[in-house]
Amino acid sequence: MTLKFYEFTGEYYALIKAYSKEEAIAYYKEYVCDIDSPVTQVSMQHAWGQFKPSLGEVTVEDFVENTVEVLLADPDL
Repeated sequence: MTLKFYEFTGEYYALIKAYSKEEAIAYYKEYVCDIDSPVTQVSMQHAWGQFKPSLGEVTVEDFVENTVEVLLADPDL
């Protein structure tokens, strides 16, 4: 299975990589916010464009690592 990228654009923004939309939603509810949020699968290029400015805190390896995780989250959390 290949990891995909999902962008949540509701009350709290998040960019999550996961194997499925359902997994991304569950991860969002557990680690970001338990409120339903609009979610869209985005391309790796789009995700990289969002993720790249935060490279001071994380690495390229984090981006391509084969684990489900929140790549970016709303700074107000």
